[in-house]
Amino acid sequence: MIQSVLDKRLSVWEKYCLQQCFVVPEGFTLPKANESAGDSPMDLDAFSDQELDVQLDSLRNKLASVGKENAKLNRELCSLERQIVSSNHFAGSVNEALKLYEQHSVRDMFEELMKTASELRKKMEQLKTKRLEQTDRLRTEKMHISNGDLFAMNHGDGMAYKRQCSWSAIRSLR
Repeated sequence: MIQSVLDKRLSVWEKYCLQQCFVVPEGFTLPKANESAGDSPMDLDAFSDQELDVQLDSLRNKLASVGKENAKLNRELCSLERQIVSSNHFAGSVNEALKLYEQHSVRDMFEELMKTASELRKKMEQLKTKRLEQTDRLRTEKMHISNGDLFAMNHGDGMAYKRQCSWSAIRSLR
């Protein structure tokens, strides 16, 4: 019984090997017994080996150039990825600024601008008034100075009063 099962399985294996493993390709012919030694397929293979070596070298060169191009493209890809990251960061900043802008309505900003403008206008008017008053005061002081006594103008140095007194004394001596 074991022998019959083993024979059956071996016959299946033999059939498979004959159909799949030992199949002769189409166009294959066995060499004839009367062929000369110079025309043997082995000599023809020597010529084709040289051709194959040339083709192999050509393919190696192409592979090297494709490898270089691949490295270049990988560098470019990394550069583009860095640009994308920076663009996304910039876009995030712009979006954040836009959100802040949207939070403060245009009307609120306009009202704040008007308030600031009115405060600026008031301060400018106060400054203008102050300058006019100062100019009038200086003119009045110049008018009270007698006979071109320019030293009598007091700019806060403390010496003007003494100079005025000395000029008064000189005038009285005349």
